[in-house]
Amino acid sequence: MESRLQPISRADRIIVALDFDCQDDALRLVERLSPATFFKVGPRLLAASSWGIVNALAEMGKKIFLDLKLHDIPTTVGATVTNLGRYPVTALSVHACTGSETLKSAVRSARSLPSPIQIWAVTLLTSLSDSAFVDELMINGSPGDYVEHLAVLSRYCGADGVVAPATETSRIKEVCGNEFVVVVPGIRPSGTRRDDQSRLATPAEAIRAGADFLVVGRAITASHDPVAAFLRIVDEMSSAG
Repeated sequence: MESRLQPISRADRIIVALDFDCQDDALRLVERLSPATFFKVGPRLLAASSWGIVNALAEMGKKIFLDLKLHDIPTTVGATVTNLGRYPVTALSVHACTGSETLKSAVRSARSLPSPIQIWAVTLLTSLSDSAFVDELMINGSPGDYVEHLAVLSRYCGADGVVAPATETSRIKEVCGNEFVVVVPGIRPSGTRRDDQSRLATPAEAIRAGADFLVVGRAITASHDPVAAFLRIVDEMSSAG
């Protein structure tokens, strides 16, 4: 993992998800949330703001996780990563289930950039329930085994890390090594709503499991006091030891 991604404080380990429909709303939150250094931008905000949001965050000195969850053939994904090299992005997500050739293509393109982008492979969406995993996707085996398998595949293909539920983080660290980054979404501080998530964890649970970064959205962005909400999560992370 590159030095610019080494977490130097608990606050640096929180990636705030900017799931907004307006660039101005997103930037107002970022300006207000001065303790945060890392932000996630996904298709929802990009569709509303185009690439101006990425450049604006970079100008503010923030790190950017571009959560596009690329899912396509190797040539298309590789070329997309190359084209993204013109933007100041720290990390980019690609679906692990695209297979080894697409993952390798993404990694090759990311490594060839003047400023390499971290490739984080998405294993299993935290909104997906166990019943949907079996009945709708018709995947044999358990969700945990599936996540571990995709993590091992991603590491073999050269990815820098994975996006995975907290419940599988310790398994991933055991088989892939501590240097392999695990990014955990579906974080809900104690006492907050589940919303549309099925695979949840508190900040302390995720940290104890070995998570390197926590992705937190509505628990911060929908709070009447985002700064206080952010600092409460930092405190919860501290309780993990």
